[in-house]
Amino acid sequence: MTRARSLSPAVLCRRWLRSHEEGSPDELVFRPAGYAFPPSRGRSGFELRPDGALVRIAIGPADGPRESAGRWRLEDDELVIEPAGSAEPPSRRRVLSATAERLVVRR
Repeated sequence: MTRARSLSPAVLCRRWLRSHEEGSPDELVFRPAGYAFPPSRGRSGFELRPDGALVRIAIGPADGPRESAGRWRLEDDELVIEPAGSAEPPSRRRVLSATAERLVVRR
């Protein structure tokens, strides 16, 4: 497991989907897109790219994915996500743990 203080973009750069079955009131859990999720009516998430580009994934009409662009960066142990072309402020999530198979952030 990678501790938050030693986060590597190489671990984070992939497409992550929310595993709501594993979350808790205090934590959000994400798994890589190829993970064998149980059936669901759609999954939100994001893709972090090495160049700082971000693809946000929301649940759209008919439970399919709806994507939007943005940027991402690490600030200490926080993942900062900035939506493109939006007045919405950046979201900040403290990374609790990160491996190639599981990402856990504070809710």
